[in-house]
Amino acid sequence: MIYAVRNEWETNDKLILRYKKLFFQSRIANKLKAERYAVRDLSARKTREKAIIRETYRSLNNKVYF
Repeated sequence: MIYAVRNEWETNDKLILRYKKLFFQSRIANKLKAERYAVRDLSARKTREKAIIRETYRSLNNKVYF
């Protein structure tokens, strides 16, 4: 469950933006959309393709730039 408590100096617009940020960062929207429909399991080929893409992105993020 996600909630945002309004601070004294905070406007309603700022509170809504903060709540939306918390909501989308928690990935609740993605979970709700994923559970909405029944989905078949991925084939072995698709699973491998996703693993390759994920490994590529991880290798790009681990590089250190000076």
